[in-house]
Amino acid sequence: MTMARDLVSSKKFFVIVLLVPIILLVAILVYYPAIDTFGTSLTNENLRIRRPPEFIGLENYTNLLGSNEFWQVLGRSLLLVAVILPLETGVAFAIALLLNEKFPGRGIIRTLVIIPWMVPPVVNGFLWGWLLNGEYGALNGLLYQFGLIGEYQYWLRDPTAQVFWVAVVHTWTRFSFPMIILLAGLQGIPDDLYDAAKVDGAGTFSRLRRITVPMLLPSLAVALVIEFIAAFQIFDVIWTLTAGGSAGGAINPFTKTLMIYNYELIFRDLRIGLGAALSYLILLMSLGVGIVFITRLYNEGIKSR
Repeated sequence: MTMARDLVSSKKFFVIVLLVPIILLVAILVYYPAIDTFGTSLTNENLRIRRPPEFIGLENYTNLLGSNEFWQVLGRSLLLVAVILPLETGVAFAIALLLNEKFPGRGIIRTLVIIPWMVPPVVNGFLWGWLLNGEYGALNGLLYQFGLIGEYQYWLRDPTAQVFWVAVVHTWTRFSFPMIILLAGLQGIPDDLYDAAKVDGAGTFSRLRRITVPMLLPSLAVALVIEFIAAFQIFDVIWTLTAGGSAGGAINPFTKTLMIYNYELIFRDLRIGLGAALSYLILLMSLGVGIVFITRLYNEGIKSR
């Protein structure tokens, strides 16, 4: 008994020794800045005004919620999410279904498919900016050679087109990640279920609807939460693709989303308190949608298993 107790005590001590540095590191790098940011959001800190910041309570939050600009950029962010999520999920699901099949060279194809996700979003933004350029863009050159257009098009001139192409580029950049999650979920579905369904006479579409989709709901919920946050907090692609801003340049109002607006408040206007409040509003909205996805889709998928 004494040896067993000593062994348990030594294991507990070993676990504590490992956990304490990790907890301290997370507290210093994550929780302390988060708490400090929340404290800043309750002040009128502005680096353009040489005065100590004063505590103003929730005034920054009420100013933002009462601002027309906030609701405009929020609506634009939600519009992008509404376009990106179905497009990205559909592409990821289709490719995951394809890569789940057995065919020669499947491992190589799986590696190649994740390359867009491995490339930094800033690089993807500049790459697509070159492809869509109205004067020397590769897309214009390709379509012109095939006779599909009579003259070069300025794809990013129209504000509506800008939002569309931002969604396309973001989907290109991010679809590999939900594809990996869905592919892992597909590989976790027992083959016996499909074999039994085939014996019962179920067709491909019926098996997809009655077996694949219900069994994938937990994986789909995780993918949707992560990709909603990525789309809702989009910054890099807009900044590089649609001239969201440059050093000292004007910010494009047609693709100004919440994160671009937050950048403008903090780094251009130097309104640190207001920017910190906006950061917490973005956090709360992302958290709320994430909870909805998890509680609805994830739990429903777990129950169906």
